[in-house]
Amino acid sequence: MTETTSTAGQTAAAPAVASADPTDGRPAAPPAAVAGPGPAERAAAELDATIAGIERRLTVWAADTGAALAAMSGKVTGTAVDKLIRPVVEELVQLPDGYAAGAGFIANAGLLGPERSYIAWWQGPDLEPVDALANFSPNSISRYVKAEWFRIPVETGQAHVTGPYVDFLCTDEYVLTFTHPVFTRPDGPVAGIVGIDVTVQRLERGAMPALRRIGARATLVTADGRAVVSAASDIDAGDLTAPGEACAHYPVGRTFTVWSDAVRR
Repeated sequence: MTETTSTAGQTAAAPAVASADPTDGRPAAPPAAVAGPGPAERAAAELDATIAGIERRLTVWAADTGAALAAMSGKVTGTAVDKLIRPVVEELVQLPDGYAAGAGFIANAGLLGPERSYIAWWQGPDLEPVDALANFSPNSISRYVKAEWFRIPVETGQAHVTGPYVDFLCTDEYVLTFTHPVFTRPDGPVAGIVGIDVTVQRLERGAMPALRRIGARATLVTADGRAVVSAASDIDAGDLTAPGEACAHYPVGRTFTVWSDAVRR
């Protein structure tokens, strides 16, 4: 910073050039206050944090699993897969505030042998194994290749969410199944998928307070408008819905949306 002074016998400094300020020297008005997020926006952000947290956890798990499988020397075995996957599932299903009802890994054909799959999946805090008998069948891959939660991540190489649907294989409840492909090398085929089952009932307990702060008919919906959880008593999980008039939209996670005013189709 420079400073101009005036002393006796010296020429005073020239006056500063007038500013082009439209206020003509009057004090400028303070900037308008920027409104922060309202209650609805804050509630939607809470739901986004919940769903995005599940998605991020699955992404990290998929990367860690792929790296661990790639580092295994020799043939990958079911025992090795179980030792790799079970501790993560145990952590997920036993988190006091967690959302996982079950979780696990399903190998694609080729990882443990030609035309053979392998399932390492457990549910509940007691870690009940799911469909473990399929591991003794050389054709067990046929049990999963057509399932949306397995097929789409394998075909696209992208994360996917299936549901809500009734999970007759594991929980016999309405669930969302979050799945993510696993790669043992970046340019390689999909070695399998990791997944997390989240029951609609558990998600409803966590999401309902936030939905009610958004609106009496606020509804968490899938990309195709299928309801997951709704504050409206006439909208159930799995119902097809549409946004009402003057409905606000709040993105949640990768593919979900909260509609502030949903109606049944």
